[in-house]
Amino acid sequence: TVSAQKREQSVSAVPVPITVYSGSFLERAGVSDYQGLAPLVPGLFIQEQSPNNPGINLRGITTDSGDPRSETRISIFQDGVSISRSRASVVELFDLERIEVLKGPQGTLFGRGAEIGALSLVQAKAKNENSGELALGFGDFGERRVSGVVNTVLAPDQLFARIALAYREHDGVIDNLVDRSTLNG
Repeated sequence: TVSAQKREQSVSAVPVPITVYSGSFLERAGVSDYQGLAPLVPGLFIQEQSPNNPGINLRGITTDSGDPRSETRISIFQDGVSISRSRASVVELFDLERIEVLKGPQGTLFGRGAEIGALSLVQAKAKNENSGELALGFGDFGERRVSGVVNTVLAPDQLFARIALAYREHDGVIDNLVDRSTLNG
């Protein structure tokens, strides 16, 4: 089930090229950022030019302008809210219900900034259950990761709450010879 046309429907009923992955699949595949997603979507290439500026290329057309006055050509939406400005569109792909990548002009449904396509991130919603999970990780260059989700019932069958947190940090990997620091952390 997808919401690519602003209503719930089967992916086979959507008349545009679309690639959809569930949050559980992305978690099992170890996808936590755009660069991890790109190899799974035909025709999608992503280069994170800085920690907050992705260069997104869909079907051979890029949207890597950092100009805050210009519309992007590939829109990014998180729960229906546009985060399409290049300098603010890097988000952690964490605690997702699903991600939908739509190819081709999507201006009718996603606005004029979706000339080439759209990425729609749908966060997991609160459920009528008490549950939680915590994940810890570490890696080379001092990488540290912590993520967790808590879902709770506030009023049985009426009111639920969900809190999801993610933290990722790593040291720089490029030696700066001027001041002996490291860059790209």
